[in-house]
Amino acid sequence: MRIFILFILSIQAYLCYAQKVDLNGVRENFNQGVKNRDLCEKYHTHLQEAAKTPVEKGYKAAFHMFMAKHTANPIKKMSYFKDAKKMLEDVIKANPNEVELRFIRLCIQYYSPKYLGYHSEVENDKKFVMNNLHKLSDKQAKQLIYDYLDGANMYTDRELALLGR
Repeated sequence: MRIFILFILSIQAYLCYAQKVDLNGVRENFNQGVKNRDLCEKYHTHLQEAAKTPVEKGYKAAFHMFMAKHTANPIKKMSYFKDAKKMLEDVIKANPNEVELRFIRLCIQYYSPKYLGYHSEVENDKKFVMNNLHKLSDKQAKQLIYDYLDGANMYTDRELALLGR
C-alpha cells in the first residue's frame, strides 16, 4: 500500500512539474486579464508555476501586473506593478528581438496610467512590432496580435497596413 501511495504522489508531483502553458489560451485572454479578476487569478497562478519560455515569462509578468487592478490595497498594487515591471524588463533585456514580448510591453505601457511613469518605450515598441510582426512564424499568434492592435486604435490605417503584411 505504501508503494502505491508513493507511486501516486510521484505521478502527481511529475504532472505538476510538467505542466504546460496553453499559450494560445493565454494570448486569447490577454486583454481580459485586466478586466476579469477570476481569469486574471487563474492565469497568474498558472504562469507563476509553469512559465518557462521567454514569451511565457512575458505573459507571466503581464498577468502579475494585472493583479494590481484586482486589489484594493495600494501597497500591494504598487508591489505588483514594480515586480511585474522588473520581470518584463528583464525578459525583454535578455530577448530584445522577441516581437511578442515587445507587444506585451507596448500594450502595458500604452494603457498604464501616466503617473506611473512607465511609458518610455511606447513609440519604440510600436515601431518594432509594426516592422517585425510579419516575421513571427506562429500564424495564429500573429493574427491574434494583429487583431488586438487593430482594435486598440494605437496605429493609423497606414501603419496597420504595414502591421498586417
